[in-house]
Amino acid sequence: MLRLTCSAAGLLLGAGACGPRATEGGFDSANPAAKLYAIQHAYEQNDPRAIPRLIEQLDSDDPAVRLLAIASLDEITGRTYGYDHADPPEIRRDAVRRWEQAWETGELTQDPASESARPAAANGSNHE
Repeated sequence: MLRLTCSAAGLLLGAGACGPRATEGGFDSANPAAKLYAIQHAYEQNDPRAIPRLIEQLDSDDPAVRLLAIASLDEITGRTYGYDHADPPEIRRDAVRRWEQAWETGELTQDPASESARPAAANGSNHE
């Protein structure tokens, strides 16, 4: 599983210290620091209600936003669906589609522990 420490998230948030306050705008802000703040809040709260908004952030142009979004999704759901924030856009897009499909079908409301009996290839997880 991906794990972000508070200090790592703080470093990411500190990168956007100039400009509008990071606490304003949330997921819809054009300010990456605000998005990072919203993502970090979802991560810290382990908030499953944020899943669809976090999935949206996987398409971000900002690699820090993508990294924190997938770490948050992994923390909340226990899944990655093969997503890597550093992959080329076309590969990331395939993984985002898997996330979107899982959300639409309700798969993300199921307990990921129940998937442990299935092979990794069948459930799209890349956990070791």
